[in-house]
Amino acid sequence: MMDLNWIEDFLALCKCENFRISSEQRFISQPAFSRRIKSLEAWMGASLIDRSSQPVKLTEAGVLFKPVAQEIARLAYLSRNNIKAQIREEGEKIRFSTLSTLAQFFMPTWLKGLQPDIESELFSVRTDFANVGDYLCALDEGAVDFFICYVDPSETILYDTGKYASLHLGVEVLVPVVSPDSQGNPRWWLPSNPEGVIPYLQTQFTPSMWPVQHHLEKRYGNLSFLLVYEATIATALRSMVVEGYGVAWIPQSIIVDDLESGRVVRAGDENDEIKLDINIYRHSNFIAPQAEKFWQVLVQRPDHIDG
Repeated sequence: MMDLNWIEDFLALCKCENFRISSEQRFISQPAFSRRIKSLEAWMGASLIDRSSQPVKLTEAGVLFKPVAQEIARLAYLSRNNIKAQIREEGEKIRFSTLSTLAQFFMPTWLKGLQPDIESELFSVRTDFANVGDYLCALDEGAVDFFICYVDPSETILYDTGKYASLHLGVEVLVPVVSPDSQGNPRWWLPSNPEGVIPYLQTQFTPSMWPVQHHLEKRYGNLSFLLVYEATIATALRSMVVEGYGVAWIPQSIIVDDLESGRVVRAGDENDEIKLDINIYRHSNFIAPQAEKFWQVLVQRPDHIDG
C-alpha cells in the first residue's frame, strides 16, 4: 500500500535534488528517507530518481510522475481538511500547540488580552510533541490550528516558508542566572572570564528554538562549560539553578520573583542575555473557519508583525 509520506518525500527530493537536504527538511534520517523513496519506486514499478548525477535528477518515469504526485498530495490534504472543517461546530475549540513554558507563562496573559476582540472562549493547548518536525506535522495534518514557539531571530525553523504563515507576538529574554553564594554574590560571573569548568543547564530543544549552545560557542570561546543537566521544560532548569547545580539561561518571565527575592542572581549583564522572538504559525492553505477568524484578529492588531 502506498504511503502519502512517500509522495511528500518524492516532492521534497524533486525540489532540493539532494537526499541529505531533503531528509533534513522531512525531519527523518537520510537512510530512512532513501528507504522510503525506494519503497515508492517499488510500488510504482519504475525507477523515479537518477542517482548517478549530482544533484540528482528525475528519470523519465519520475518526470511523468511528478505532476501526478503533486495532485495526489494536494487533493489528499484538501479533502481531509475540508471534511474536518465542514464537520466542526461553530463553537469548537481553537487548538494550539506550544512549548510547556509558553503554555504556562505566555499564553494565559496573551489570550486574556485578546478576549475583547475574539468570539471563541474555548481553547485547547498541546505541549506533547517531541520536536519542531512533529509540531509542524500537526499543522499539516490538521491536528492543531496554530503553533506558538520561541525562535532565534538569526535562525529559521522553516525550510518551506511558503507552506506556513506566521506572525510575531513578542520577545522573551533568556537571562543567565545562578544561585548566590553565602554573601549573596553569583557563584560565576561570566563577564569576569572565570577560570575552571562552569557547569550549565539547558533545555532539549533545537538550536533555532533555544540557541544556548550556539551562544556559548559564539560568545564564550575562552571559557570552559560542562553540560550537567537537560530538561524539556525551563521550569525544571529553574529548580536546579536554585539548588546550585550551575548556570542556566532561563526566560525572564519565569524568574522575575526569584531575582527579586535573591533565590537566584544574574550570572552576567545584558550582553550575556539571549533575545528570542515569540512567533505563531499556521498552515497557509488549510485552517478551520473559527481559527481563520482568530487569525484575522491577530493580523489586524498593530502589535503583531507579519513573519
